[in-house]
Amino acid sequence: MKLEPMIYTKNIENSIKFYRDILRFEIDEYYPNNENPTWIAVRIGNDRFGIGRTFPDINHKLHPRGIDGSGVQFYIRVTDVDELYKNFRDKVEIIDDIENKPWGDREFTFKDPDGYLLSFYSKIN
Repeated sequence: MKLEPMIYTKNIENSIKFYRDILRFEIDEYYPNNENPTWIAVRIGNDRFGIGRTFPDINHKLHPRGIDGSGVQFYIRVTDVDELYKNFRDKVEIIDDIENKPWGDREFTFKDPDGYLLSFYSKIN
């Protein structure tokens, strides 16, 4: 088994620009094609997750309370969180500034265009 989460977006082009161009994540797959994707697979190392364009009739059936980033947070472990923070701080909406956390991580958190939270962290030595 392999877990591959799926999040939804109202504007897949904005998501592609954000994840590929700003965060520099690899887009592993465009479905049905690169020119007019309705779904993409985003790769981070050996892991990946999907981002799908919303379709009101389908998404309302599966998610009757709506689609948004509320309640979803990705934690991404990196070697040098301070370096990434320097690279991203002027390009993303930081909602929790970089700091040492009481559980032993140094991390910061920001939102993607649909409100999903991404936290980059490194273990404190």
